[in-house]
Amino acid sequence: MKQFTSSLLLLTLVAACLAQTGTPLANASVRRIGEQLMCQCGCGATVTSCNMINCHFSDPVRLKILAMVNGGSPDTEIIDSFVKEYGKVILVKPPSEGFNLVAWVMPFAGLAFGLLILWYVIRRFSRPRAAVAPAISAEEYNRYRESIEKDLSSFDS
Repeated sequence: MKQFTSSLLLLTLVAACLAQTGTPLANASVRRIGEQLMCQCGCGATVTSCNMINCHFSDPVRLKILAMVNGGSPDTEIIDSFVKEYGKVILVKPPSEGFNLVAWVMPFAGLAFGLLILWYVIRRFSRPRAAVAPAISAEEYNRYRESIEKDLSSFDS
């Protein structure tokens, strides 16, 4: 029984040691670089924050980043290699040049345009408007006035 317990303890210790092997996300450089790259599995997360189990994209990319970091490559070189391989679509933040500049400018331009329209609508409908009464003659006015006075006198009694 004692030998079985020792074997079980040894097996548990070996499993714990193997579980502690270096994972790519344990490296701060891999996490930092992975936050700048978009996962291409369709989850909409970064390579670092993709939590899909056995992701077909982020897991190999993390390992590749770890290998490049351990090889001494600087961050910009690693990111440039992924841009060369996958295109600018892999970047979380598109560069502010060319057509990508539209992605940076349009939200602010749309907000400014919307505020301008809102200002115009509020200004247009908040102006006081003069009431235009139909023109009536003095004779007709006196007749209405007498009718009103007569109706009001009936309430007093």
